[in-house]
Amino acid sequence: MTRVELIAFGVVTTLTTTTKGYIVPLVPNTVRTELTASSYGRGTEIWPECNEDPIQLIDSFPGGIIPSDALYSLKTAKELPKLEKSKEEKRSKSYLPQSIRRILERAAGSSQEQKSPTVPIDKTPTIIALLLLFSGLIRPLDVITATTISGYLFLLNVWARSPREDGETPILPSLPPQGHVPDLILNPLGISFTNSKAYDSWLKAGAMISLFAPLVIIARHRFLMPPPTALNIIEARACARPLFLLCCQALVEVISRHFMVPLPLRILAPLAFNTARLVPLWSWFVTSTTIAGKILSVANFIYWSSNLFGFLIPTASMRYLRAHFLCVEAEEVKTRQGFDNIVGLLP
Repeated sequence: MTRVELIAFGVVTTLTTTTKGYIVPLVPNTVRTELTASSYGRGTEIWPECNEDPIQLIDSFPGGIIPSDALYSLKTAKELPKLEKSKEEKRSKSYLPQSIRRILERAAGSSQEQKSPTVPIDKTPTIIALLLLFSGLIRPLDVITATTISGYLFLLNVWARSPREDGETPILPSLPPQGHVPDLILNPLGISFTNSKAYDSWLKAGAMISLFAPLVIIARHRFLMPPPTALNIIEARACARPLFLLCCQALVEVISRHFMVPLPLRILAPLAFNTARLVPLWSWFVTSTTIAGKILSVANFIYWSSNLFGFLIPTASMRYLRAHFLCVEAEEVKTRQGFDNIVGLLP
């Protein structure tokens, strides 16, 4: 009869070998344990030893055959950073100034800030709005309209941040409980959409007919044609009213994004201002006395009507609400096949 001690994971078990070759404990149903005094720390050996050869992807599949779906996912994951980098380089080479581009992005409903959600507030729309206001081209009704929309959104945000019955969770949170900021919150429209050529061309067209051309008309009729006549002042005032509301909208949008207003409330700013801007655009067409003014007013009316009824309502609002639900309210969501790529009426 042979007696041995088996030590495994700090447990010492005494075994004995009988004459027939069976291994049984020396004392049945009894085990003696010992806890080692030393603890894991620097210099402690790891058991079992690490593999000398690196673990490859084929080691995770039976027979070393990688499924086609896994190969496609791996290829897509490697090509996506390069694709995003190339798109960012193309956008950085755009001839549209960044400050002007940001004004049109906010007016069109885009909310893309890839680096940080709390970006500095751009002063360009504020400067343009103040210049128009102090030059006497803005009616009190336009100031009341901008103030009413901004105040209404402010009250909604205050109500959304008020706590629920538990005293901690806000009524309408802007971030998930974990506290991180998902990419979909920073850019609810999607990277592929905001980096597309069609979207970039849409912004450039808006910059030309809604910002640069109105500024040229205002400067010509208000400052470059002395002495300014009543018709020139009427033309400049009719052109300045929608531009003032556009700058106010851009300012409200950047402030709401700076203070992380919930997405369902953030999309209300472009919807409300775009709707309110259609009234002075039609008034511009009626009161304009020049052919250039009538053509530009009609172009602006068509552009912002298309932006409201063709993009903001059917697509942007759906994507904002979807991003809020997926990133903030839902814990686990599984979309049906074919419903994860297209949200709204635009791809």
